[in-house]
Amino acid sequence: MEELNQKEILLDRELNLWIDGRTSDSALESSSGTAETQAVQEKVDTDLQEIHAHFQDERSVSLVELESTLRAWTRSHLQDEDIANVGTLAARARTDFSVLVTIGIGGSDLSARVFHDSFNHPYHNLLSPEERGGAPEVYFTGDTFDPRKLIGLVEMLKARNLLQKTLFNVISKSGTTTETMATLMTIREVLGDVNWHRQVLATTGLTAESVLFRMHAQSPFYGGTLLPVPDGVGGRFSAFSPVGLFFLAMTAGKGETPETRIRAAVDGVQQAHEDFFSDSEYKGKVAYQLAQWIHLAEKVEDKQTIVFYNYADNSCLGEWFVQLCTESIQERGAGPNVISAKGPTSNHSILNGIIAGPRDKIVLFIHWEDLGPDLVLPTDTEMDKKLTDIEGLSMTHMQTASYRGTALDFSENGVSNATLVLPKRDIQSVCRLMRTLMDTIAVKGRLQGLHLDNSDGNELTYLQDGVEGYKRNFRSFL
Repeated sequence: MEELNQKEILLDRELNLWIDGRTSDSALESSSGTAETQAVQEKVDTDLQEIHAHFQDERSVSLVELESTLRAWTRSHLQDEDIANVGTLAARARTDFSVLVTIGIGGSDLSARVFHDSFNHPYHNLLSPEERGGAPEVYFTGDTFDPRKLIGLVEMLKARNLLQKTLFNVISKSGTTTETMATLMTIREVLGDVNWHRQVLATTGLTAESVLFRMHAQSPFYGGTLLPVPDGVGGRFSAFSPVGLFFLAMTAGKGETPETRIRAAVDGVQQAHEDFFSDSEYKGKVAYQLAQWIHLAEKVEDKQTIVFYNYADNSCLGEWFVQLCTESIQERGAGPNVISAKGPTSNHSILNGIIAGPRDKIVLFIHWEDLGPDLVLPTDTEMDKKLTDIEGLSMTHMQTASYRGTALDFSENGVSNATLVLPKRDIQSVCRLMRTLMDTIAVKGRLQGLHLDNSDGNELTYLQDGVEGYKRNFRSFL
């Protein structure tokens, strides 16, 4: 990173954080200003010490207690029975079906979309089953009332004689999510009343409060079992429960198995878990430093928007973070908004607004040192002398140069930016990143005091009471 005059903060061997061209510690500590600003910084430091002590104490808390506080997601990767069941069911379903359709909305399908966007072949469905390593074709539905794509999906499956070879994984903790259940009702009609259950897998709450649970009791879904949406795990924190892991396991490709994919994910989450809950002080932890940077930008500099700049050709990770952040910490009239961007694509759409527009934004880059298989441009093309300077370069090298140039441009123009650096775009690294971002949001929520003054004892970070109004109005217009 010499071109940026940046120094690496070696928080560990695989996940690093830079802020504004400096190590994260020096960037945060060197921020100076008025006495009022310094007072805010000192209070944040005190708050972070208390937050760190609280989460350290959480290591000895029972799972039941974590469920009651909606923080059971911090132990999703330790639920061995659920994880084993996911692997077994996925291995069986891969032999029984040629197509997997995920029916869900929000947290019920965003993690699966991230996994598909990040790990599966970009033209997955166009490959033969052999080229996919036995993985099924995959499609998503149930996230809208607009019928166009659902009609098209059904028509396509029928025309290719795949309808009877399709497994529909319907995901809803309550079994009443209207977009999702409306889609399931349509699928039931298409499959026919008699055997439709045999092609539906339900991922839901394991109590009679769930409509899907009650339906399963009357006539069992595929596999004779339900996959759980665990207690104490909100949708936006459910990626490493069966909600996300089943999709990850089902779509294992060449050289992979459902078990190896699940293990890679669990290993990445375990690394992030150990990073967060280790005995070291909070200043040595990525999640705390990132939350501190975001919070000070909001409170001291009045930066109201985070541009999540994933420097790769993947958009779903940004969409996942939009939900994670805005549904969790935009409470009581505060909390940053999030814009999802990807580099360098977004350099040609929103970069000018970041540089020349209102200075209400900070930028969080995600930089991958290894994007995977690479391409090297040919040499001696004789296309034009203005193109000779890129001949012979690898596209990963050019992607890195583009990221570095963009980050330096922001720093030179006074746009505060931070970079999370990951060694490789693989399952372990992506899952480690996602869990680290979850922990970051947990810390940021506490910095905002979202654990205080809530009548039922739950932190507002894990609730979403703001959506109830649209639901009531929706029902009335129905």
